[in-house]
Amino acid sequence: MSKEYDETLNKSLRISISVFWCVFLLKILLNINPFYAATAAVSCLQGTIKDSLKVGIERVIGTIFGGIVGLFAIYFTLIEPSNFKGNLIMALSMIIIIFGCTYILKKPASNTIACIVFLGIVTNMDGKNPYFWAGKRITTTIIGVIIALACNWLLNGEFKTFRKNKKNRK
Repeated sequence: MSKEYDETLNKSLRISISVFWCVFLLKILLNINPFYAATAAVSCLQGTIKDSLKVGIERVIGTIFGGIVGLFAIYFTLIEPSNFKGNLIMALSMIIIIFGCTYILKKPASNTIACIVFLGIVTNMDGKNPYFWAGKRITTTIIGVIIALACNWLLNGEFKTFRKNKKNRK
């Protein structure tokens, strides 16, 4: 088989195992919707733990920033998709999010997830407590990132290098 095939198989197995653990821990054990954790695991799993950590941090930062902007938008006005004022605030919030991630936080890779989280909070409330909804969204994303990092570290063999380096330092 080719190297590309082996890398694709390796990555698909790491993603599958990460998603399994997200669903198992959240849905089966805690009865929490695992969707956001599983999507975080899929999106941040990269070829190395270093690359995965970088993407994971960007994702967590974007999730927190989008969640905060979403809470402010809900706080200042009741946003309903059929309401012109709500639509205008959602559109302007996208500008705030993109400029905030890019120029204030200096994390332009967080733009997309921040906008998605914002929209998820302001359009999917359905009578839910916005603070609880945003907190749950942020928490499950962080859980997904942690699971992906752990699976990547263990399944990609990087823990062997870590153990070897630790032994050499003694």
